[in-house]
Amino acid sequence: MREFLLYTLRPDFVQAMPLMALAFLLPLKHRKHWKTRLAGWIVLCFLYGGFIFQQYHYSYDTPWQFFCGYIAPLLLGYCTFVIACDISLRDALYGTACAYAAQHAHFCVTVILWGEHYTTQNISGGYVLGYVREWAVFLAVWAVCYLLFARKLPVKGEYRADWRKAISTAVIVLAIAMVLNRTVRNIFDSTGGSTVAYAICMAYDLFNCLFLLWLQTEQRRELTLAATLEGERRLRKQMEEQYELSKENISIINQKCHDLKHQVSALRLVRDQDAQEAGLRELESAVLIYDAVSKTGNEVLDTVLTEKSLLCEKSGISWTCMADGGLLDFMQPVDLYTLFGNALDNAIESSQGIDEPEQRTVAVAVRNRHGAAFIQIENYYTRPIRLQDGLPLTTKPDAENHGYGMKSIRSITERYGGVMDIATEDNIFRLNILIPIPA
Repeated sequence: MREFLLYTLRPDFVQAMPLMALAFLLPLKHRKHWKTRLAGWIVLCFLYGGFIFQQYHYSYDTPWQFFCGYIAPLLLGYCTFVIACDISLRDALYGTACAYAAQHAHFCVTVILWGEHYTTQNISGGYVLGYVREWAVFLAVWAVCYLLFARKLPVKGEYRADWRKAISTAVIVLAIAMVLNRTVRNIFDSTGGSTVAYAICMAYDLFNCLFLLWLQTEQRRELTLAATLEGERRLRKQMEEQYELSKENISIINQKCHDLKHQVSALRLVRDQDAQEAGLRELESAVLIYDAVSKTGNEVLDTVLTEKSLLCEKSGISWTCMADGGLLDFMQPVDLYTLFGNALDNAIESSQGIDEPEQRTVAVAVRNRHGAAFIQIENYYTRPIRLQDGLPLTTKPDAENHGYGMKSIRSITERYGGVMDIATEDNIFRLNILIPIPA
């Protein structure tokens, strides 16, 4: 029994695989009661590892022994993901492949430090110190792999790997960790090579595993960046189309207001008192529309502010605007429209969800501050605002296809050498943007 317990606590392949899988499943979406289920599963894996080593002592020569000693631990690692995480089977396969690469990196480090047969030490003496140092190395490799790779691979708790990526990654890891390693080991045993040469081969194995994990994180970063840029590109295209449409609408309003003088002349010729009164009321309504037209000294800013002020009037939102549009003449029309369009859409959407009339307000200010254009947009909010990387997280259910508005605002601001800041205080949301005015 004592011997079985010592075998069970060994830092061996079977015991290390589910623990290394833990590093890669921590950032994923989890099932209910996953901690309890995972703890019980890891205990079973340890017991299985003790049983296998007591039976075969690394003599995995027959197909059945090879399956029990090498294939079964990989299946246990795969089941670790399935038991603990609410992810697809292909994501579980991809996570298992990455965890196996990390586990093999730990194996390479241990062999480089203490040689190939470090695990066959006599358990009757010196095993305590051996276990402590080997588990210490494992924890160090575990921490490095988690910090550098595991926590950077998922997106919103998922790997989002298709079957081609999952299978190809698994095949590459198997080729490095099993086929290449077994080939080098057989050559070493048959030729009686030096331990230094074998350590060099293990260092090469280690490099391949770490390079593969780094490559996965770089691919994930590039895919995330590409998705963000594509979202901003679609948003920019929509803003261009919306700007052209808004410009046409504002031109129609201006034309209508210009035609008022002709209607006034026509009313002078009407003799019927009731008809004249009805005509005056219609004129008054038209004039109220003209009151919403902004005159800031910048045609693009006038377009977007007029459009949003009309939307506020329609939604029962109080609108306040004090803007010197001439300060922003240096900005490209689409950039200026996109920046204010996104910011005001967010402010109006937040105000529409407020019941108190006195808090349904949107305030816009553009003024000169020490040679820079200072833009401030204020509105009340009721829903809790959570910030990530300095930007508020979207409250829409389909978060993957939303949330690009604030990113686009920051991107435009930084493109012109400016800074953006978000402040929330007393249920007031303030978007502050400071952009230097070119000489």
